[in-house]
Amino acid sequence: MKSSIPVRKLPAPVGAIGRRLPRLPASIAFATGLNLTLRRKFPADVLDRLEGHTFVIVVEDAGMELRFRVRNRRFVPVARAAEPVLRFRAVAWDYASLAAREADPDTLFFNRRLVVEGDTEIALLVKNTLDTIDIPRTRGLLKRAMRVAGPARG
Repeated sequence: MKSSIPVRKLPAPVGAIGRRLPRLPASIAFATGLNLTLRRKFPADVLDRLEGHTFVIVVEDAGMELRFRVRNRRFVPVARAAEPVLRFRAVAWDYASLAAREADPDTLFFNRRLVVEGDTEIALLVKNTLDTIDIPRTRGLLKRAMRVAGPARG
């Protein structure tokens, strides 16, 4: 993993559009993606520990907020999140870098590029579980997309 990932943000108009879009469709798509790619790889005891908890992923530069909870060992979208157990904040490039294993979550966290708010115990459980999961096909697609996007500017 690289320790220094360049800062790269989506153009401001993308965020302006994203902030005007309804949140639920993106949350539905995201929860579906989690179920298709990660759910079977999460240990049952971890899903049981996350049961009923709501999570929010804020993609700052895209103006998006993805909301979901774990119910019956599945990720389900939620229209409105009360207070989530965890809220993550980062830009799209940093999330992609994490998923592609091009960035270290601790480095992004300590450089304040990944903000994690909420229950520390749940945050560590999620981080440690994700560290054990490898999805080579998804990682490869993200790496190719990042190469096509090119190097960070300014």
